[in-house]
Amino acid sequence: MTASKTSKITAEQLFDRMSNQRDFPAVLQHITEINMKTSPSSNSSANELADIILKDYSLTSKLLKVVNSAMYCQFSGQISTISRAVVILGFEQVRLTATGLIFFAHLQDKSTANYVKEAVLSSFLSGILAQDLSKHLKMEDWENHFICAMFHNFGRLLAMYYYPDKYEAYLTLVKDGNVTDQIGMQETFGTTFDKLGMELAELWNLPKFITFSMKIISAKDIKEKTDPHRILANFANELCDITIHYSPHQREEQLRIVLKKYQPAYEDLLEEDVVTMMDSALTQMRDFADVLNLKETDLCKLDQRSFKAQPDSAPVNTHDTQAMSADTAETLERFKISAGASPSPCNTTSENRQLLMQDAIQEITNIMLDDFTLDTVLSMILETIYRGIGFDQVLIFFRNPETDIMRPRFGLGKNIEELLKEFSFPVEDSAGDLFNLALSEGRELYINNISTPDIKQRKPAWFRGLIFSPNFALYPIMINKRSIGLIYGAYISPDHHLNQDQFDALKTLRNQVALAIKLSATGNYYA
Repeated sequence: MTASKTSKITAEQLFDRMSNQRDFPAVLQHITEINMKTSPSSNSSANELADIILKDYSLTSKLLKVVNSAMYCQFSGQISTISRAVVILGFEQVRLTATGLIFFAHLQDKSTANYVKEAVLSSFLSGILAQDLSKHLKMEDWENHFICAMFHNFGRLLAMYYYPDKYEAYLTLVKDGNVTDQIGMQETFGTTFDKLGMELAELWNLPKFITFSMKIISAKDIKEKTDPHRILANFANELCDITIHYSPHQREEQLRIVLKKYQPAYEDLLEEDVVTMMDSALTQMRDFADVLNLKETDLCKLDQRSFKAQPDSAPVNTHDTQAMSADTAETLERFKISAGASPSPCNTTSENRQLLMQDAIQEITNIMLDDFTLDTVLSMILETIYRGIGFDQVLIFFRNPETDIMRPRFGLGKNIEELLKEFSFPVEDSAGDLFNLALSEGRELYINNISTPDIKQRKPAWFRGLIFSPNFALYPIMINKRSIGLIYGAYISPDHHLNQDQFDALKTLRNQVALAIKLSATGNYYA
């Protein structure tokens, strides 16, 4: 059997094993949905990508922290919506970063093996270092260099997580010094980690440039400089490996060995520049503390990864110390002295939402002061209402002046694909139902329970089945005193109450929709 066929079989077996894990199918489904529905070959839009990401509150929060980190310093602190992130960073970059966050969060949250958590941190550290190196070397696509370096050890991570016994056997073989690293992989897994990662990457529909960057580099490849992404991914990961597997007094020598290996590709790169960039990458890792769920013990270990770390510093996580139990780390964390626990997300949800709306409203205002596309602004407003108010469903309708039918153009939330297809209604000033009353009078309405007797009689006959909601807000979009659209936000259960700040924010966002239409070159957008 050929090596490539063996790798394919091993990858398929691993994929089956992953799918049979109790918690992984949901993770796999999320990754698959992002990568299949939003692949470059699909017809999905940036708005659909935002919709998929927004289904996961944790992913949304982590992704926004990444795009507002020092990594994207030119936009730092200015991106408050996923919709805007897609426009600024690009469809593909957001897609790949989201995939990485889902995958690495799953490994880190579920694994008790210390070396798995260490490997996850190293993957992100390698990505940040690759990004800094690419900028220093004046290379293009630094965002893609970050992604490639982060995914470089994809196969190794999967092997250590899903086959811990085999991985321990591999470590023992290599540690005894009887076999090389590559032979150790072959003897325990029947393939190498890079080949395993490449096979899984294809199954997950990751881009080719990421898949190829997982392959171990040869001296010939470095000399020929045929694949910049692959060379830099290998280089950044080898630099990070030095800080894991070697004590501080050994690192300077190992750094020189690695630099000599990659000298044909990076002949002008100085040792002191690499040392400085590693320290910068370690500092930037602290920006990802919340994203990666880093504890104080994790941050202390990061401090020991510097090339400047002193020999008498706390020991690093070498192959010999990888067996340190997770219980030890947990005990240290449990009894550490601190100023007090941070409030949990559930206790600050309302405050977070209010801040989100304030930031987003200001960002939208700033965007409209310059050139903008109407779809971008409307997508940002839609997302701000969805996340800031907390509705289960949000739709923005526009009126067809020829048929006087209100149809949704944008939507987020539960069953949204069906709602976008099914939810339309006739505009009739004399109808007297809640929807037409709001439109004809240009009045905002908030219904917290449509079953209330005095409200129920104004429920339109067509408002039933899939599109029905007992609790909703109606904010007409008016231009020249004529209703041309409607913002609809709904809860799937009754008796939700909004405060005055939320009502005011909804009114401001509705007014921004109207202003964006007036300012847009597409004057007949709603027609």
